[in-house]
Amino acid sequence: MGCIKYETVRAILPAAALLVVVLFFVGACTDDEGNRKHKDPPEQKTEMTEETTQPATMLETTEDSQPPEVTLGDDSGNGPGVVIRLEGDPETTFSGLCSMGAAQKVLSGQVPQRFEFDPKGQRLSCRIEKRDNKKGDLKVVLAAGETTRSVQQTNTPGGVIKVSYKG
Repeated sequence: MGCIKYETVRAILPAAALLVVVLFFVGACTDDEGNRKHKDPPEQKTEMTEETTQPATMLETTEDSQPPEVTLGDDSGNGPGVVIRLEGDPETTFSGLCSMGAAQKVLSGQVPQRFEFDPKGQRLSCRIEKRDNKKGDLKVVLAAGETTRSVQQTNTPGGVIKVSYKG
């Protein structure tokens, strides 16, 4: 015994080489997957939540377009009523009219201004116009209780913003 024939070695050698190559690839693939888990940053989940306490709508009006009227839903809370805040660039002037049933209130002046209403279940409807000829912004914020319900703005001279609320 002791002697290995040359033909036997010649037959085993290619099979052994093939086995080494296969094991190398299997090991490389296994290590690669294992390394990817450690090298790549962990997947991050981004959770998007919608704030239901302060929904806002931003609209800009132009001379050519008619601004939409925003009608807001019922507010079941018995908060302090509805507030219309007029904000914007310094010296921006405005005028407007708010109606609740048969009652009307004229709004006019320079920003910033704040007007309070107690609709008591009636529909509040306002039409506010930017009166100056400057390019400054006029922003109308409608808040019911502690919640901002609408934010609209225009920078067009003569631009009109309409908001309404039914609560």
